Amino acid sequence: MAQRGFRGYTPVERGNTMRRILRPSFSALLCAAFFAQSVGAADLAPMFARGMMLPPPGRMLPMPLPAKLAPAKPAGEPWLVSAKIVAGWVSERVEQSLTPAAETAPSATALAALASITRAESAVAAATHAPEPPTDRMLIAMEGRRLLAAGIASQLSALLQYRTELKPIRPRFTGEWVGSGQARARVDYLAPVGMTRGEAKGFRVTLSDGYRRLLPNKGAIPEQLMRELPLYFAGDIVEVEVTVVNTGSQPLTDLSLVSVQEDFMASGAEGAPTGAPTIKSIPSLAPGASTVVRWRMKLSSEAREAVNFEQTHLRVLGKDPAGGEKVLLDKTQAGLIDPPGGVL
Repeated sequence: MAQRGFRGYTPVERGNTMRRILRPSFSALLCAAFFAQSVGAADLAPMFARGMMLPPPGRMLPMPLPAKLAPAKPAGEPWLVSAKIVAGWVSERVEQSLTPAAETAPSATALAALASITRAESAVAAATHAPEPPTDRMLIAMEGRRLLAAGIASQLSALLQYRTELKPIRPRFTGEWVGSGQARARVDYLAPVGMTRGEAKGFRVTLSDGYRRLLPNKGAIPEQLMRELPLYFAGDIVEVEVTVVNTGSQPLTDLSLVSVQEDFMASGAEGAPTGAPTIKSIPSLAPGASTVVRWRMKLSSEAREAVNFEQTHLRVLGKDPAGGEKVLLDKTQAGLIDPPGGVL
């Protein structure tokens, strides 16, 4: 039989009893350690210091305790003191809410002041515009594009109306004779709406309605442009007349007149074409005789500058006695024209 020790327990029973007693305490200690680690010592300090009746700093708004009730250094158990203070404060607030305060009628001066303030606030509210409701960014972008498109359409409409009402400044602009061989030619532009002349400081623009303006030019103006040239608007349809003269002693047969509009080249070289070429046939041309060929051409609508020149490249081709094709005239700048693309 096992020997019984203190209070009639054997050592084994005493050990089991101690474990049963210490197990909850140890579990509580572990829970407290875990709670302290997860919450933080800074949050637990006020709880232990004031009996866990005040919130930790930075976690919530402080309890609205009056300054005279805040204990500086309570004596005895901290949580009992804190509980007593809070209970007294709550009791006072309950008694104050149950006791109605004596109602006093406002004075006439106070009523007049209140009426004046009310009238002033009403006037300010009536004069202030109501705030616009917030709009989605996509709707704002769409509205901006719509306004931009409407503005461009309005400008184009005004420009087209102005262009249709603008009359020709003269019925014909007579060009210069070009070519020195057996055939010579002259390019005339019909019904220009204005004139452009190169000067030392820029280009002098004159329209048929009396509009005159000097458009400054940064660089040097080419010599070809230092004279009066016909002016149309970009995209206009222009009537052109070309007069061809046989200056030789032999008749010319099966002639082809080829014309193409090109970008102006200050060097006089062939420029980039702005449209399809125009080809006209001339059956025959006796020595000393002349013929007039007329057609309509559309100017480029891609011009972006206020002064934007084009050149008329003209060729006259004939039949060679040996059976081939002979170039009788080839002039890159048989005619010059100004279709401005910008606003003058």
